[in-house]
Amino acid sequence: MKLLEPEWRKIVLYLLLTLVLGSLLAPWLFHFGRGLVHQGTLAEGPAPLPYLHGALERSPFSRYFNRAVMIVAFLGMIPLIRSLRIRGWEDLQIRRNPCAFMDIIAGSLLAAGFLLFMGIAFLYPGLFVPDPEAKWDIIPKLLGTAIAVGILEELFFRGGMLGVCLRKMSMTAAVFLTSAVYAIIHFLKPPRLKLSEDEVTWSTGFDTLGRVFERFTDWQTVTAEFLTLLVLGIVLAMARLRTKSLWLPIGLHAGWVFGYQLYNKVTDKGASLAEKAPWVGEDLKIGIIPLVVIIITGALASLWIDLSRKPSAEVAQDSSEPKA
Repeated sequence: MKLLEPEWRKIVLYLLLTLVLGSLLAPWLFHFGRGLVHQGTLAEGPAPLPYLHGALERSPFSRYFNRAVMIVAFLGMIPLIRSLRIRGWEDLQIRRNPCAFMDIIAGSLLAAGFLLFMGIAFLYPGLFVPDPEAKWDIIPKLLGTAIAVGILEELFFRGGMLGVCLRKMSMTAAVFLTSAVYAIIHFLKPPRLKLSEDEVTWSTGFDTLGRVFERFTDWQTVTAEFLTLLVLGIVLAMARLRTKSLWLPIGLHAGWVFGYQLYNKVTDKGASLAEKAPWVGEDLKIGIIPLVVIIITGALASLWIDLSRKPSAEVAQDSSEPKA
């Protein structure tokens, strides 16, 4: 593998431009969103426009920064794929999956089920406590968000990025690289600063980008959260490679997002939570125990792949054998 090959230069340039253009777009996106809030047209429109109005009004600059980077990343993937002469899913090593529907259901149940089971177990020692003002009617919205995030991120990371890397490197290197990029993007959270419109200028995105990388100076945070995200990315990548499709990773990803968001909405942090580091962190994706639960979920997803494909494999083998 030569990093100076044209394909690698394009991939590195793509990643750098994503950060630069995302930082430039973020202030414009912020002022556009605030402009819509001031006009008030969304608040008076039919559903779900009032919900969108409220989301735009509550969102700090950091959320606009995240969305700007993701928009640039998705739009940039199209010319990148064309420049690498990828003609279709076959070139990305993705095939038709006859078990698509069952893979989505199984992945969602495994991921959300084990994550929420762990969360319920955390309630007994008081690490987290139920929120008496929790609103359970948000479940449909959380489901919609989880499905959208699962589809979009899996198309990007395990579909496009992993498929591109598999063309130029070994499977192990491709899985580790794409999982590392996935972990970095999710680990580099901008600080939630409440900035006024006058404080947001063209360079605010670059200031935020600099603050984002400061998280890597805290080795405890890196160990507790980044490692969990890295393993999660590896589990999703292996599910994609073993099934040669994105349906099982989409199900796993959506299940994790739904379980994580639901638990955050209906619980609060307990007083004894700080005493359990590094076993348990501030949420369900931080700590040694969440890391172990993700590994167990990945192992069960692998078992599901073996069991769901075994009958069809045996039938194919029997049909190929000559009858006496």
